[in-house]
Amino acid sequence: MSKLSLGLVVAASFLCGAAAMSFYQSFSATTTSDIEPAAPSVAGYEPHETSSVSIKKPETMSAQNEPLNKAPIESATATELVQQIEELQQQVANQQTIIASYKAAVVSPQQINSRTEALYSLLEEQARDEAWAYQTETAMADFLIMADLPVQPDMTVANCKTSVCEFKLQQPEGVDSLPAHYWRNISDKLMEQGWWKQFKYSSSTSSDDTLSIIVSTEQ
Repeated sequence: MSKLSLGLVVAASFLCGAAAMSFYQSFSATTTSDIEPAAPSVAGYEPHETSSVSIKKPETMSAQNEPLNKAPIESATATELVQQIEELQQQVANQQTIIASYKAAVVSPQQINSRTEALYSLLEEQARDEAWAYQTETAMADFLIMADLPVQPDMTVANCKTSVCEFKLQQPEGVDSLPAHYWRNISDKLMEQGWWKQFKYSSSTSSDDTLSIIVSTEQ
């Protein structure tokens, strides 16, 4: 081979190597900068946007706890209603007792006068049952103290025998006038007392400053 041929071969080899190097650098740059990894493709699967879900913890917890918080309030309210009903029932029972006593006492004026006179006569004739008489007279005195009256009257007469009692109340000294319906209010309060309910008949007369009562455990 001549020197000229050998030179041409070397030059051709050099050009091929340079061209190959240039192509390799160009291919590497393209793969690193222009090609992005694609999402994996699955048959029947299509990419879609992901939606975010917000959880409102304060409202959810409040809504769940709200019935629990209301339970004690509702229970307390129910207890108060039961107590109010019991109080109203007791008031109705007291009023019914008063009405029954008034109905039993509704008689003609002639009958009242006749029965009242008969009781005063019986009071004079009866012997004194000391235990019962003392207990009843004491109950009347205690009532006048504990009844929370605007003015406490003086009990000038307290006389009990076996089945009949006489009481006389008077306006106390130093009091110019008594409140309106004062004696009637005392009579109504007496009707509510347990110990007073033993009497089956009662008759009372009042004036501006006195109240006279005669009662009997018998009809």
